[in-house]
Amino acid sequence: MSRLIAVSIDCRNEAVRQTFEEILSRRRNYLITKGQGTGALDMVLLELEEFRPQQTFGRIRDLLHASPNLEVVLTASRTDPQILLEAFRVGVKEFLPQPLTSQDVEPALVRFEERFNGRMAGSESQSSRVVSVIGARGGVGASTVAVNLATSVQQANQSEPVALMDLDLHGGDLGLLLDLHASQGLKHLSKDISRLDETIVKSSLIKHVSGLQLLASGYEGFEETAYIEGSTMRVIGLLRSMHRHIFVDCGHVLEPAVKEALDCSDQVIVVTTLALPTIRRTKRLIETFAASQYPLDKIAVVVNRYTNDQKDLLSETEALLGVSMAGLIPNDYGIASEAIDHGKPLTMMAARTTIGQWYLRESDRLIGSKTAMSEVGSEKDAAKKPSFLGRYLPGFGLEVKGKTSVA
Repeated sequence: MSRLIAVSIDCRNEAVRQTFEEILSRRRNYLITKGQGTGALDMVLLELEEFRPQQTFGRIRDLLHASPNLEVVLTASRTDPQILLEAFRVGVKEFLPQPLTSQDVEPALVRFEERFNGRMAGSESQSSRVVSVIGARGGVGASTVAVNLATSVQQANQSEPVALMDLDLHGGDLGLLLDLHASQGLKHLSKDISRLDETIVKSSLIKHVSGLQLLASGYEGFEETAYIEGSTMRVIGLLRSMHRHIFVDCGHVLEPAVKEALDCSDQVIVVTTLALPTIRRTKRLIETFAASQYPLDKIAVVVNRYTNDQKDLLSETEALLGVSMAGLIPNDYGIASEAIDHGKPLTMMAARTTIGQWYLRESDRLIGSKTAMSEVGSEKDAAKKPSFLGRYLPGFGLEVKGKTSVA
């Protein structure tokens, strides 16, 4: 699944609540939430007011009117056929008789997941798009790429809300790159994900002059990070409900929080350069994604700080990696550094420069690419033509923190 399924339990019967919580706890993609916003919920377990059933049905109508995709699961100790018929007429998808048993709940959850996955495949991917940007190693400019891609898309599509999330748990700097000062961010949101809803996430977003909304990291890099499993997926899921495009700056460390973001992204952009140590790590990163069974069209590799005299090196790198580069960002280190110092995106401070024009011209094509990765050479061909890179790439490793398989 691309995100956590948020469930609210609203019933007086404590035994019913505990049984439902225990069953959900065995299914890792569910989150029992205490958030109040219906737009943040996917399922509500509601207990029937048996002496005032019409009051329960009225509430169900209100819930579904506010959030049409919400699924209401009704539970009751009575199974009056007329009550059941009216329940399904008002929009209840599943009825669970009391006392709850795994034999009743498990099949209902399977049916729900089939409907949920169908909606996600059919509508979520069209209504919102998550693009994660990860550096092959530190210093390749992944944050700069993420900031400028996000602002370029926002500038080109003013009517479509764009969010930028800083997932650097070791000291995020996106606020500096955009001259925005955040009092709280991802660190604050991750403290209790069960209470997260759209209202709380909105309060943590900072609006940039371009219209882009930033969710800062909140981590300074001096404290130990106690990551809560599922928090990244939960935040991204809520951002999806509010924005057309979500960009995530993943830094360059492949740790659990980053892996979670990559798993639920529609596209992953790998930022590299044509330097030997970086090419080595790019190779290992691509191999890690392949082992995680990411589809080829999910990965796009872009070369940052590219110069025209690197054409031969580029061709050789593509052959060795088995990758056709999705983008070549021109080298203008001076302008890029000046933009960082002024806290302004290149597309706003230096829109007429070669690098500024690249972002304005190529951003939509890059994030919409469906052929980001393709095989351009084989190991056999590379073996026939020994090269400088070929002599040094084999045998190098990439330290990966966290799991390397898709959950």
